[in-house]
Amino acid sequence: MIAYIKGSIIVSQVNYVIVETGGLGYKVNLAQSQTFRSGEEAEFFIHEHIREESDDLYGFASIEQLELFEKLISVNGVGPKAGLSIMSVGSADEIITAIATENIAFFKSVSGIGQKVATKIILELKSKITGNRDTAGLLNRSSDNEDILGALTALGYQPKEINRLVAKIPGEIIAIEEKVRWCLQNLAK
Repeated sequence: MIAYIKGSIIVSQVNYVIVETGGLGYKVNLAQSQTFRSGEEAEFFIHEHIREESDDLYGFASIEQLELFEKLISVNGVGPKAGLSIMSVGSADEIITAIATENIAFFKSVSGIGQKVATKIILELKSKITGNRDTAGLLNRSSDNEDILGALTALGYQPKEINRLVAKIPGEIIAIEEKVRWCLQNLAK
C-alpha cells in the first residue's frame, strides 16, 4: 500500500499531477486548491483507493489533511471523489468548523452533496472531531444556514465566501434577520 510519495512533478493538471519517483510516474489526484508546476519537487501523504477496475491515489500536503479526508470518506455516501470535492471547497480548518458548527449549507455547496449526505457527514463526524455528541438544534441551525446562504447568494455573494462567514456568526445572535445583517456587515469588510 502506498502511503507517501516524494518526487518531481512531470505533469500538472487542475485536479491531478503525475509524480516521478524512482523511475516510475504516479498519478495523484488532488484537491483543486493545490497547484504545482512541472519540474517542481513535491511530497504527498497518500490515500490509496483500490477497486476491482482501478487503483487511485489521492494526495495531501499534510497528514492532518489525509486523516480528515479519510474521516470524510468513512461516511456512507461519501466516496473519494466527493471527499476530494469537499477538500477543494475549504481548508481543513474550515471543514472542521463546518462540522463542529453543524453548517449543512457548507457541505450542500459542494457539487453532488445533498441535504441527506450533508446531515450524515455532520452527525457521524461531529463526535469524532469535537468529541461532542450534542446534535440538538441541528435542524434549526441547518435551516437558518440554508436561509442565509439563499439570501446572500441572491445578492450575488459566492457560496464559499458565505460558508466561511456563517461558521463565524457569534452564538449570541439567534434571529435569522440578525444573522443575515451580521453577515452583510462582515462581507463588506
